[in-house]
Amino acid sequence: MIAQVSEELVWSQIVARAWCDEGFMKRLLSDLRAVLAEHDLEVPPGTEVEVVLGTEVKVDDTNAVRRFVLPAGPPDELTEEDLVGGAVAYCNCGACGRCGGCGCRCRC
Repeated sequence: MIAQVSEELVWSQIVARAWCDEGFMKRLLSDLRAVLAEHDLEVPPGTEVEVVLGTEVKVDDTNAVRRFVLPAGPPDELTEEDLVGGAVAYCNCGACGRCGGCGCRCRC
């Protein structure tokens, strides 16, 4: 359970950076496995990885495929839980101008 929460938190940080940085988004979509490895999310050899568009930031795991769900953009309104780093954290570091100065520790 802790590993899943940790993995989903890292994925949400990757998503936040992709929303802020067009070049990073392109790299994420073209070379997912390398981007995951840069963020210490290793996928076992033989396991397929893919990014799919969805409505919430999450990781779906089956034996053969790991699907990383990527929303098109952050929600129109952020909740207090989003701002303080709940289960799904959004970029609030101010680098992308979305919120400002919460210290979310994303890599924007």
